[in-house]
Amino acid sequence: MSDLTMSILGFPAVNRDLSVQLLDPVSQNVVRTVTPFLDGTVRVPNIDPGAYEINVLHPNLPTPVLRRPIRVLPVGPTSVTVLIDPSRFRDTPIEDIPDANLTPVADMSKSVAETMTALGTKVAGEVIKSQDWNTLVGGVRDLANTTGELTQLVSPIGHDHPELVAKINEMQTNFQTLLDTLTQALAELQRQIQALRLQKQVFDLLDHASIDPNSAQGKEFTGLVDTLTTKVTDSPISFSRSTRDTAVQLSTKLETLLDAHATDPTFANSDPVNQISTSLDLLKTNRATSYDAELSFNRKVDRTMGGSAIDILKR
Repeated sequence: MSDLTMSILGFPAVNRDLSVQLLDPVSQNVVRTVTPFLDGTVRVPNIDPGAYEINVLHPNLPTPVLRRPIRVLPVGPTSVTVLIDPSRFRDTPIEDIPDANLTPVADMSKSVAETMTALGTKVAGEVIKSQDWNTLVGGVRDLANTTGELTQLVSPIGHDHPELVAKINEMQTNFQTLLDTLTQALAELQRQIQALRLQKQVFDLLDHASIDPNSAQGKEFTGLVDTLTTKVTDSPISFSRSTRDTAVQLSTKLETLLDAHATDPTFANSDPVNQISTSLDLLKTNRATSYDAELSFNRKVDRTMGGSAIDILKR
């Protein structure tokens, strides 16, 4: 037995609300659930050495704050440091911008108006004295300065409010993070459904060929599907490559099986053979590099093969 010590860094304010799950990477069964200390330290004593997956959970988030694989060493204590992203908990209130004080601007405008009133009594032919001209120029200057000051205090048409822009950008980032998480979860669920469909097709094929799934020959087929099932949490590029590899290997074994039943003309045209052959041909074309592309590919498979997820799960 070994001991595991983990340090959670990045956002100490949420350490008291976190919980850490230790899962079996294959079965996804929870091996141990622990709560970190306030400093982010987690201790898991007396655990079997080997590969695990950790999920860091927070009650206010629907998905894990962090998920990553680890390995517990067979000799000595194992220390792991993980860093959580503080932006997962960001909910900044809109900044309260104080109202602009326009009293000085209003007083200056009123003063200019009062000064200009005295110059408004001139009649035609009356001489404009230098003092009057200088008063007029000074009033225009003060009015221009007041207008310039006004543009710095209020928001003219077309001007954005920086506090609202900052909040909207934060909300957009949080929404995109949620959307990415949901897309990933949906893609992984689709992978499991497609694996179940392929598994059902393999069992139907073996039953039609009178091969025991638990026999050595049967396990050559079922083992490939079981291996693909363990890859459902891989990246889109890695999973599409695994899908193509599995399809190619199953196609090779299917051809060998068809050769063994060459004397039975009905075997090659049977429904189990046609179903798995069509499915394998589709899986060989899976070259998705993103979760969106993978979901589009899965919809194509569903349209071609037919049957809903409920139908597959019932079989």
